[in-house]
Amino acid sequence: MFVSNVPFKKREHGFFLEVNLLNLEIPGVEMRVLCLHGRGSNNEIFRLQTASLRADLDDFEFHFVQGTVPHTEGNWSLYTNSFSKLPLYGYYNGLSPLSILQTETDLEHIIKTEGPFHGVIGYSGGAALAAEIIIRDELAHPFKLPDERPFQFAVFINGASPLRVFRLEDENVEDGVIDISEMLADAESIFLRPSALRKKDGVTDEDRANHTKMLSLLKHVIGKRLADGTVFVSDGEHGLCRYEAHHGEPLISIPTLHVRSPDEKDPHQGLHLSNLCEKSLVREFFHDYGHDFPRGRYEMKKLSQLIRELAETI
Repeated sequence: MFVSNVPFKKREHGFFLEVNLLNLEIPGVEMRVLCLHGRGSNNEIFRLQTASLRADLDDFEFHFVQGTVPHTEGNWSLYTNSFSKLPLYGYYNGLSPLSILQTETDLEHIIKTEGPFHGVIGYSGGAALAAEIIIRDELAHPFKLPDERPFQFAVFINGASPLRVFRLEDENVEDGVIDISEMLADAESIFLRPSALRKKDGVTDEDRANHTKMLSLLKHVIGKRLADGTVFVSDGEHGLCRYEAHHGEPLISIPTLHVRSPDEKDPHQGLHLSNLCEKSLVREFFHDYGHDFPRGRYEMKKLSQLIRELAETI
């Protein structure tokens, strides 16, 4: 639709894939990096947010993948409000197991056909999606070599916690139903908070999220529990919960850089994701901008340096 006349961009399996125009003509590109924007964002915004990073990493090649699920969640951000008039998107409906599974499968296809990629940079919901791809691969293929993985390093910026979807028949599920009323109320409050309902100027109703449709899914789910004690939401066929590192075993074994705010009170905006990763391979960089994208000359110079150092470890 609105991207039809933009060069080097194409629609692929429910995503828009865009190659970084800054690096196309630079010979000897050493690192290919996939870029996944936050929930309630788009490629234009994420290109702006990462512009100074990419300028410093001019021997890297960046590929931007845009979601196609309308979402207005990013309307609180300085970048979203001030610098882009385009519609905002997410990668999936976080209340729908099928939507999450389809997105993960589609992105795996893009990685296979457009890769290989050395690394991934994900912001917020994009970081969660990147983590889901990494974890799925590690669980399915625990003995792969590092260069056979979807990514050999990952940069998670204010990373949301990755979601786990599974078929009930594949897991040891306890009998009975668990009360998840508080969990559902929390989900509803997230999708109905002011930043999620605010209408973005210049965006048609067609490109706005249908919150009523999204929340209607909550009427058809029940609470269940796995044998290990994990409580999850179920539609009767699939289970949906956050990934957890049981018994201290990491779910992500590649080198990672976690960029987050130390003042963030919600652990699912960065800390939880960090705890899923191999501790000896975790690097951290703290900023003072809450859940917004970090900015400032020093911060961005330091961040690009850390990304380069991370990439050099593979």
